[in-house]
Amino acid sequence: MIAEGKILEVRERCSIVEVISDHLTLKKMGRNYLGLCPFHAEKTPSFTVNEEKGIFHCFGCGVGGNVFHFLMRYDHLTFPEAVEQVAKRYGIAVERSDRPGARRDTEEKESLYQLNERAAAYFHEVLFGHPEGKRALAYLKARGVEEQVARRFYLGYAPHAGQGLVAFLKREGLSLKHAVRLGLISERGSQHYGEKFFGRLIFPIVSPAGKVVGFGGRVLEEGLPKYLNSAETPLFRKGANLYGLFQAKETIRGVDRVVVVEGYLDVLALFQFGISYAVATLGTALTPDHVRILVRYTKNIIALFDGDEAGRKAAARSFEIFIDGGLLGRAAFLPKGEDPDTFVRSKGKEALEGIIDQAVPMADYYFSWLEGQFGKSLEGKSQIAKEISRIMGKIRNPFEVDLLARRAVDSLGIREELLRPPLRPSGEQRRSVSPGASLKPVQEGAREELVERSLVSLMLSFPSMIQHVEREKDVESLVSPNWREVVRGVLSEWRVGGKVDVARLVQGFATDRASQIAALMLAGESIPQEEAEKMMEDCLSHLRRRYLRGLEKDLRQAIRVAEEKKDEETKKERMLEWQEVVRRRFASKTGIR
Repeated sequence: MIAEGKILEVRERCSIVEVISDHLTLKKMGRNYLGLCPFHAEKTPSFTVNEEKGIFHCFGCGVGGNVFHFLMRYDHLTFPEAVEQVAKRYGIAVERSDRPGARRDTEEKESLYQLNERAAAYFHEVLFGHPEGKRALAYLKARGVEEQVARRFYLGYAPHAGQGLVAFLKREGLSLKHAVRLGLISERGSQHYGEKFFGRLIFPIVSPAGKVVGFGGRVLEEGLPKYLNSAETPLFRKGANLYGLFQAKETIRGVDRVVVVEGYLDVLALFQFGISYAVATLGTALTPDHVRILVRYTKNIIALFDGDEAGRKAAARSFEIFIDGGLLGRAAFLPKGEDPDTFVRSKGKEALEGIIDQAVPMADYYFSWLEGQFGKSLEGKSQIAKEISRIMGKIRNPFEVDLLARRAVDSLGIREELLRPPLRPSGEQRRSVSPGASLKPVQEGAREELVERSLVSLMLSFPSMIQHVEREKDVESLVSPNWREVVRGVLSEWRVGGKVDVARLVQGFATDRASQIAALMLAGESIPQEEAEKMMEDCLSHLRRRYLRGLEKDLRQAIRVAEEKKDEETKKERMLEWQEVVRRRFASKTGIR
């Protein structure tokens, strides 16, 4: 945990425009700066940055917040890491104090990253500057990997024998104990260490933030295991890292899609042929964590499979993985006997992109695969229905549930309600309603939300409007729980300093809420002052009436309960209260106080 005062210092000394300009081009337009959003593909700039308020918001995809929120999304950092990154840019010293030993843990983690970086530099130097590296360079040449691609991905080579890495780490004064923790070397007795990667081409595995978290090694000749990855370490988990993501992330955002392949060399080959939006799993099948990571960059995730039986089985298994990761996904298939490396080299970029363009929704493929497995007999359809019902129970998006249900109905000829019951928790079964009965509540709910959003927007954009809100005796009781914390936060900011620090305000909320607050502040800028006055009064009047209607309803209920209990005293008290509420409601309509 970083001290609140230090966070405030970092935020006040930094320029959000400068920090964001490190990552994308911004152009001044009036009071704001505009640019193309890095979080979704767009041709017309809708990404807006306000230097004065210290916030950003994209009116295309809805993301927003302060400078820390931007870095958390862009580089996938934790909040403390984002604060530290901004602090480092402006030369501000930051210490964490979240628990005993926190500073020590942070320093230790940084030393592990540094050790990995130095090991990657050593392997890279051996590949390109040492006689032993010639064997690996010859192998890369035979595989068609160009030198510039090998350098772009910082490839290296671990010598076949000797104590090269151990000796290097000793010369650098780096901890051999840490190197053992990272799986770079092994301890074979007191003060005796052995190499783990030897005689292997080395592929550094880099996090989206650009830090080396682990290594993959491939033998040059025949040998087992053909590929060897770093062990699970404090920095590295195979099922939560993707090879090539650091190099591909900007292209992925630009083209709004990503292709997932299996091998390191597949990524290199595709990159070399201009398909620079490919990533690879690290010797494991696709995992839900992989999907969750990629969704941060694009929702168009295409898994590229071999066209043989093994590849098609892998595709069927991947459907459930995509669902667990929160997405339906798409699948593309190469001809039998081909992998991405061989195919792109023999057929070229256009041929491979043609296959990618023809990727099928994973759900459609999964239905077809199930039909192939179970057949179209009554018994087979029953088995398929059970499997689809089980899968549907995992899906969180109700629209996707509907689409899958209809797909199953069309394919199996089974009643939809037979698929749906397992999806609904007890007490949430669909109720029978008359046509149009649900329309009014939906419209009313949307209107109520609009009024409260308008109130918050006016408070953020026109601090003078807050005085109107403050005059209400208990404004927080007028606002629904959905926006109560935001209103409370704005009032707290105002009462402390006579102004609202929106950048500090959004810091106290979750990412989605911070985005909404930033959007409301920017949206209110275009409203003239005189119109804002009238809008504020309209909002408050509506909220007062809504509050009084609710109070009146509660009192009528209390009166009925008192009548049932024959409690005349309580009934009389509630009646007097009810009459006062009715009077206030009438006054609020007519403007008479």
